[in-house]
Amino acid sequence: MAITLFDCIFIFTAILLNVLIILIFLARIKGLERTEHLFGYIVISCIVPLSIVLIDYILIGTDLWIIIYIIIIISFLIIEMVLDYILKLEFRTNLKIVVPYVIFYYIAFWGLLAISFVIDLVIGFIVFAVFAVSLIVTIYTHKKDKDKMVKK
Repeated sequence: MAITLFDCIFIFTAILLNVLIILIFLARIKGLERTEHLFGYIVISCIVPLSIVLIDYILIGTDLWIIIYIIIIISFLIIEMVLDYILKLEFRTNLKIVVPYVIFYYIAFWGLLAISFVIDLVIGFIVFAVFAVSLIVTIYTHKKDKDKMVKK
């Protein structure tokens, strides 16, 4: 199966989202709040290309599970926008909010991986590699944050 323009848009967005997560957590480690916030806006803007891909995939009759995953990814980004940029909530310390948020995050990012592998096996592994790096950086950042809390 040939890779379409919309597949390329999806792949680019999947890689971009994972790279942005890495950059957000690295900015957080360095205390660069404005930079972290800027990267967050770019994350939110990924709603646009994903929506375009969603419309194309619906029109060409792509498998329903792929459509559902893209809707989940877009929904996660909308929730991120509402919590962080509209309501400006400090929800990451509230377990009642952060646990479902993190679960939803991993479901959405699993969708990025799964769809990437369907598009192309090699590309799937590239997206997986970038996701793995983002996971490592996320864990490192949280460990570093925990260490700061213990020292206080």
